[in-house]
Amino acid sequence: MRLLLLDPFHTGSHSYWSNELTERLNARGNVRVELRTLKGRHWKWRMIGSAATFASALQTSDPAPDVILTTDMMDVAALRGLLPAHWCKVQIILYFHENQLTYPWSPNDPDTRGLQSRTYGFVNIQSALAADFVWFNSEHHKNKFLDAMRSFLAQMPDYKLPHAIESVRAKSSAMPIGIINRPSQEPLEYDPHEPNKIPALLWNHRWEYDKGPDRFFNQLQNLAHQGYPFKLILLGQQFDRMPVAWKEIHVRFEKQILHSGWVASQKEYQSWLRKSDFILHDPRQEYFGISVLEAMLSGVIPLVSSGHAYDDWMPQKFIHKNQVSLEKQLDQLSKNRIQNRKEAISIATQFEWNIVIAEYERKLEALAS
Repeated sequence: MRLLLLDPFHTGSHSYWSNELTERLNARGNVRVELRTLKGRHWKWRMIGSAATFASALQTSDPAPDVILTTDMMDVAALRGLLPAHWCKVQIILYFHENQLTYPWSPNDPDTRGLQSRTYGFVNIQSALAADFVWFNSEHHKNKFLDAMRSFLAQMPDYKLPHAIESVRAKSSAMPIGIINRPSQEPLEYDPHEPNKIPALLWNHRWEYDKGPDRFFNQLQNLAHQGYPFKLILLGQQFDRMPVAWKEIHVRFEKQILHSGWVASQKEYQSWLRKSDFILHDPRQEYFGISVLEAMLSGVIPLVSSGHAYDDWMPQKFIHKNQVSLEKQLDQLSKNRIQNRKEAISIATQFEWNIVIAEYERKLEALAS
């Protein structure tokens, strides 16, 4: 079958997903993927304008693909209306990496003050209605979106689309993002903290508001106040304007930082992961959790907050309990560190690309049959 993959915001986890999906499906040979992308910037304009941009470029394309797969950064209703007329029967799958109904907008974004942010939320709703199938990166994300649809539409003055929620629910399912397969060197055989007894805490997320860098700084402050010794390995995508918390961490804990900075090499990235003991994460949203899973696959023990996609697959011992201090939970996890590392790897293995790609292929081939 022929799959046209349209990625309107080709950067970060979006580009990682579309690139890997294209390469791996093409390598398997049963689904032939053509990937088209737009640069990953100006996200609000991408949500409004990418449909017209792609449709214009596709006017001379022939033959039509069997299926179009695109993301939540696309206005699918507009895309359907603008595509060539003979493409009218092409099925469209909408993949949600995140959504603008529940995404935690930064208070510094001017669109939140005038409620323009609702426009982008409705684009997501309308796109889900226009798509033939809707895939979310987690079951948690799917449920969050459907619940948010209900409250969003209830606020409208009239014609509140009473059947919209069940229409979207009926064609929705969870399809995880894959993570890079384990390196040939088994992480458990590499233990850099013998005899070093000071645990290394990892940050490998984007340095942006939704990932909670300010909360991470507060966690570090609390651990320092409790007298808990630690080192820091600070990775993750950086931007021209870094959050205040990034600067505060570098000032307050300068002498405890083993590494700070984006690592482009996969080999070097995995090397730093293997040198980490724990990953703490208390985000404002996490619809999937690539960075945490990548760390776990290298044997890093997680301690994450509840209320996110982690609840779908993370054991309770790796969930931070508000009534228990971070220090106590980290100490408890340290008592059986090797076993906890093994369990972290076992959990993450189910999300390896060589496993999840087969499910993508199966679902796509079913559409063409």
